[in-house]
Amino acid sequence: MKGLSPRQTAVIGLLLTTSPSIWAQDEAAPQIGELPFAEEIITSEVRNKVTLQGGYGPEDSLLGADRESFYSLRYEPTFIWYSPEKRWSRWQVFARGWLAYDSSAAATPLQEDNQEQVEGLNAELRELYVRRNLLGDDPRFAVTVGRQRFADRLGIWWDDTFEAVRFDYNDSYSRGFVAAGQKFYYYNSDVHQLDPIDEKIFHLFGDYAWRWQNSHWAGVRMMYERDHSGRELDDPNDFDGVRYGVFASGDGIVSPWLSDYHIELAAVHGERETFNQLGSENTDIRGWALLTELGKRYDDLPWKPRLVMRSGLTDKPNEDADGFYLNRIQSDRLINQDTYSTRLVSSFVRLDIRNLVYYGLGVDLQPTDRTSLDVRLSQLWLRNRESGLPVRTNTPQDTSSSNVGQVLDLNYYWQSFPLAYRGRQFDMNTLLSASYFRAGSATGDLDDDYQVSLGIVMRY
Repeated sequence: MKGLSPRQTAVIGLLLTTSPSIWAQDEAAPQIGELPFAEEIITSEVRNKVTLQGGYGPEDSLLGADRESFYSLRYEPTFIWYSPEKRWSRWQVFARGWLAYDSSAAATPLQEDNQEQVEGLNAELRELYVRRNLLGDDPRFAVTVGRQRFADRLGIWWDDTFEAVRFDYNDSYSRGFVAAGQKFYYYNSDVHQLDPIDEKIFHLFGDYAWRWQNSHWAGVRMMYERDHSGRELDDPNDFDGVRYGVFASGDGIVSPWLSDYHIELAAVHGERETFNQLGSENTDIRGWALLTELGKRYDDLPWKPRLVMRSGLTDKPNEDADGFYLNRIQSDRLINQDTYSTRLVSSFVRLDIRNLVYYGLGVDLQPTDRTSLDVRLSQLWLRNRESGLPVRTNTPQDTSSSNVGQVLDLNYYWQSFPLAYRGRQFDMNTLLSASYFRAGSATGDLDDDYQVSLGIVMRY
C-alpha cells in the first residue's frame, strides 16, 4: 500500500487540530438559529390596517338622491397563528375584525361591501376560521372550517363572508375548491341578527381551473342555492336552483391587438316560490350573463398604457320575475386584492346584472413605478325597455326608451415605498376616485349625478 505524501499528512493534521467541530459537536459553537443568515421561525403574526375615506355624492350612492358629504374610518386587526411554523404549517388559525364608523352606506372602492349597510359606530368579527394544510402530507390539499371570505376576480360568483366548510386543491397546472355553508349571524355590534331575506339559505359551490398554457387558464364554476326558510311574509321569495358557467383568462399574449383577456359566462336555472296572504306562486327562473374584458399593453411607450374594452350582456327577460340576477352573496365588483377594487363600470354606480347590455373603453396608465391612473367610459342599455332598471335610482322608469346612460370613471392610485420599522413593514396608499353618471332617457326625470372620494390605507 502506498503511503501518504508529506503534503497530505500536513493537511490532515491541520484539520484535526484546528477544526474539531467537524468530527464532534462543540457545545460553544453557534447553532443554526443563532447564525445571522438563518431565517426567523414565525409561529404567529399580527397585522394592522387603517382606512380613512371621505367623499361627496348622492346619499347611500342612490342615483338622484340628495348629495351629501360622507366619511368612513375603519381599523382592521388580524391575528394569524401557525403550527408548527409559517413556512410549512399544518394548522392555521385566522381571525380578522374591524372597528368602524361609517357616516353613510355610500359605495367606496377601498373597502369590501357590508351588505347589511351598517352606519355609525360598529364592530364586527369579519373572519374566524381554522385551516388544516398538508392533508395527507400533500401540500396541494387543505380544508378550512369557520367564518371565511369568498371572493374572486368578479363578484358575480361570490363576494361575501359567511360560515362554511371549504376544501382546496392547488398545484402548478390546476386548482379548485368545493365549499358548503350558509349565514347564521352578521356578527356585528349594531346588527347581529340576520335580515329575514338572508336566513336559512344553503349554498354548495366551487370551481375548477386548468392551466392549459403558460398564464392561460380555463375552468368551470357552479353554485347550488336552496332557500329553506319556509313560507314567511317577511321573506316572501324562496329560490331553489343552480348557477353554473365557464370562464377563461390569459396574459402575456404576443399580438398586435391583444395582450390579455378575461371571459365569464354564467347561467341561472331554478324555481322561485313567492308567498303572499292569498297563497303562493311558483316561477321558473332562466337567465344568463356574459362578461368580457380585452386588454392591450404598450410597455415600450411612456406611462406603459393598457387599452381595455369591457362589455356585458344578459338575457332579455320577458317579465320582471325572470332572467339572470345577483343573489345576496354576489356583487358587481371587480375585485383586485393587490391594489383597489371598483365596480364593473364605476366606483359608485351599482349594477344589478340583469336586463342589461353595456360596453366601455378605458385606458390604464402608470405615470411612475408606484402610481396608476385609469379612465373608463361606459354606455348602458336595457335589453327589455319594459323590464326593470339595472341601476338604483329614486325616480320612476321611462319604459319608452332603453338608454340607461353613460358613466365616466377616473381613479388615481399612489403607493408609498415600504418602510421598515422594528423589524416589520409599513406601507401606505392613496386612492382618488371621481365618477360622473349622465342619465339616459330610460331613467325618467333623473338628473345627472356624480361622486368623488379620497381614501388612505395604512398597513403595518
